[in-house]
Amino acid sequence: MITKQDNELIFEDDESTISSIKIIRKEFMKKSIYSLIYIVIILAVYILYLIITYQSELFGNNSIINTISHSVFSKATIAWVLFSTTTFLIIYLIKLLSIKFTPSLISFIKKESTNIGFEFEKKYDSGLLFLLLNSISICILIYMDFGVIQFENPNISIMFQVIFSIYLILSLVIPVIWALLNDKYIIKLKENFFILFDFQFKIRSSKEEDSYLVGIHLTSNKLTSRFDKCGRIIYSRISQRRWLSRKKKSILNPYLYFHEFSTPINFQKQFLNMVLALNEWQVFYGSRVFCFDAQAPLNKIIQKDKFLDYHEFFSFNR
Repeated sequence: MITKQDNELIFEDDESTISSIKIIRKEFMKKSIYSLIYIVIILAVYILYLIITYQSELFGNNSIINTISHSVFSKATIAWVLFSTTTFLIIYLIKLLSIKFTPSLISFIKKESTNIGFEFEKKYDSGLLFLLLNSISICILIYMDFGVIQFENPNISIMFQVIFSIYLILSLVIPVIWALLNDKYIIKLKENFFILFDFQFKIRSSKEEDSYLVGIHLTSNKLTSRFDKCGRIIYSRISQRRWLSRKKKSILNPYLYFHEFSTPINFQKQFLNMVLALNEWQVFYGSRVFCFDAQAPLNKIIQKDKFLDYHEFFSFNR
């Protein structure tokens, strides 16, 4: 029997795999429950604020309610702070519910990627972006409350209000879009080259064969447009030779990506296969070697050019 530390994932035999899946499911359920609790609390606070603001007489002469109602800050400032924060946090927490990252899975991939010389990290942090943009909005609103920002010229005042209103909207919309699209984990290979990760597993156990299967979907950075004929040729040749997975093309996404599917037990092998595919893409797309003769088979390429050392091109220290 394989021994392991608490919450350490091991997939070397059926017993350890089943145990690891149970850990993953437990963490995922815990994350989901906490996210739902936070959503309820945030909504409750926001609804309570609305009641205090518009139905303050229901609370009588409560000193705390009077303090909030007669704050030195305008209702617009307080309303925006609560509305923007509530909206972002709820969307962010809903996104957490939809993705299947758990602490143990992240630790597993970090360990596996470190063993082959790469670093697993988060691509972007939408929370920091929201704090930055929203802090600027709040500062401007506070300055307006205290009369620091005033305009005697009505035309300038109207123009400022329009521009600031647009900024308020963007300061919320941009972080929300960022959270929905870019809050992902990656292994960065070098500048402009990285691999994204998504996990797949059954939340509930069943009698199906794949009930205890953990899938790891690997997606490369954007390669080129689908309308790039040379790029399509190189993409197709590399994908075929390396047996890369093919995903159904999206009408809304006009770009090409490499895709690979792996399980934890063969993660390093499949990951390095993707790395070498990106390596070949960089070499052959840069030289356009396939564009001169679209019919030239891949096996006609010189042997030393076909198999490239991934560390020579993709060292995270570079």
